[in-house]
Amino acid sequence: MNIQSSRFNGNVLSASKPLIAAGCLVFGLMAQPAQAALTFSFNYLNPGEGFDDPTFGADRKAALNEAANALGAYFSGYTAHLVYDVTSYSSDEYVLASAGSGSYPEPGTFQKNIVQTKIIDGDDINGSDADGYINWNFIWDWGLGDTVGTDQYDFKSTAIHELLHSFGFISYIGEGGTGLEGQAPGTPDTWSIYDSFLTDFSGNWLIDNNGVFDPSLVPALTAGTENAAGVFFSGENALAATGTGVGIPIYTPNPLEPGSNVSHLDDNSDISNMSIMNAKAHGHGLDVRTLGALDLAVLKDIGYSKVAAPAAVPVPSAVWLMLSGLMGLLGVNRQRKSA
Repeated sequence: MNIQSSRFNGNVLSASKPLIAAGCLVFGLMAQPAQAALTFSFNYLNPGEGFDDPTFGADRKAALNEAANALGAYFSGYTAHLVYDVTSYSSDEYVLASAGSGSYPEPGTFQKNIVQTKIIDGDDINGSDADGYINWNFIWDWGLGDTVGTDQYDFKSTAIHELLHSFGFISYIGEGGTGLEGQAPGTPDTWSIYDSFLTDFSGNWLIDNNGVFDPSLVPALTAGTENAAGVFFSGENALAATGTGVGIPIYTPNPLEPGSNVSHLDDNSDISNMSIMNAKAHGHGLDVRTLGALDLAVLKDIGYSKVAAPAAVPVPSAVWLMLSGLMGLLGVNRQRKSA
């Protein structure tokens, strides 16, 4: 089964072979390591269109690779080669893109997906098959570079967001509290590692250690914009990151938005509303491209103990000498201007 989550353009969505979970959403310039610990290969499955478009395809592929490498810089403590099947399409639906990775169902358990297992454990559990997948909607106008127009969506921000879903930043909780296999609440089902840290506001676990969703907590999944009764990510690192004694608010709109509910940080919370892992793009133009403290906390709780913001690449001394000389020759002067 496939589970997927998607990013939307001001509206939201996510969807679900093993069973697959995907996430969707709709970059600040990041320092790149000389040699990334994570490497990526993309299999483009739509010849002549999308990423293989004769005019724009090469630039689109370059942007995806740049975004993947920027994300990989946060995972410099890991070594893995990740393979993705990439599909292009054009639809006027609100989804910008979606992505996911498979999990093998085992009722009563919390499972790493294929990508997550490959990175954290170094195990390639699906052989020659792709580790994950990406679906990209090219009906929208995309800004591929580091300058994004006021009528464009930020391609690299969206790509980082989607890849993070495939890394396990995703819930398997479906409508009504069903799990990956569609079992009703009160029955053991298969869940993501992420799901094992979800609580309501009072700290009650949505799913117990036996993989059973608490039927009384189904209303929390659609708490709406006022998240006082909604869902929270309550891992140890998440609690430390908020500093409030309560976990990170999770996106639980009412009515439910399949593929987006619970798999994103809450767009409507003052704590988490400018995260790269919000459900919706933050409008047109340059969007969030860096992982913040809340994003990193979730990743640490779901098993990425060595994830960290990449170190800045120092400017070579020869460059500084050259710049200093030029500044002296040109007589650079800095002034404060009145408002």
